Amino acid sequence: MILTIGVLFIIQSIFCQAESMGDWMISVNAGIEGHDKRLFDFPDKELLLSSQPEFWGTYRMRLSIRRKVWQSKRFGSFLGLGAGYEKATFLRPFNKRYFERGLEPDILLNLNIYEKVQAPLSLLNFLKLGDQWLISGEIISNFLLFRRIDHTENLILFPYTQSTFELDDIQFRLGINFRLGNLMIGVNSRLVNFQKIDKIIFNDIVKDPRIDQKWEWHNPLRFDLTMGYTW
Repeated sequence: MILTIGVLFIIQSIFCQAESMGDWMISVNAGIEGHDKRLFDFPDKELLLSSQPEFWGTYRMRLSIRRKVWQSKRFGSFLGLGAGYEKATFLRPFNKRYFERGLEPDILLNLNIYEKVQAPLSLLNFLKLGDQWLISGEIISNFLLFRRIDHTENLILFPYTQSTFELDDIQFRLGINFRLGNLMIGVNSRLVNFQKIDKIIFNDIVKDPRIDQKWEWHNPLRFDLTMGYTW
């Protein structure tokens, strides 16, 4: 009986290995997201909104490397780490006192570039629909490492920068992927986004009523294109 179980286990392992996508995966991700145009009761709200009618305006890049943690005939899971970059281009006021740069003129400043460097931790799951098509579901926790605020027309007071380490958001994405050998290309969209409220841009300047709230559910429309390689 022990020998039989052992032989069956070996056969199952060989079969799963043949169906698997490899033990490792490296991928590059590029995304575009709608502007977060929430200005609450900011006095110049209508002026800022009318001057920026475009919908899209937040751009993202991510490089990830993942290790397979579980595999069956049709289902596989990969756990990974990576490096992410985000750039938001919506012109808006911000709280410059947050950066504690010392004595500066007490004037209202606007940003039109908000950049973030993040370290994403992700669990990526695949469900095979056939030999080449797969559905993916991914849970991502983004840890913020660095932020940079700039205004491209103000070279005197800018930029403002800060190094940090904090959980920035938790997301769930759903996508469709096409596999050709070791190569994979996919498109996904973010379905759920639970993020930390950024007090740099959501503060008493824009009259944000959520004074004591630290986290929020907010999910602007977003699409990502992913290219990956498995081995």
